[in-house]
Amino acid sequence: MQPSFIDYILVIFGAYYLYGVTFKPEFFWQRGRIRRTREVIGDQNTARMYLVVAVIMLAVGLIGMFGLL
Repeated sequence: MQPSFIDYILVIFGAYYLYGVTFKPEFFWQRGRIRRTREVIGDQNTARMYLVVAVIMLAVGLIGMFGLL
């Protein structure tokens, strides 16, 4: 089975979010939506939430790329 375009997009964005949550670079951590989320639920909970999103995106993308389902 050939990987679809959406699988690549999910892996790329999942890796981006994983990098952003892990290393917390300024360009990622000060973006509008993330900054507002941090104001509402705090830094630690925001990091956890985006970590879960990143892992889900990576998992779905990799499963789709390798045709595991």
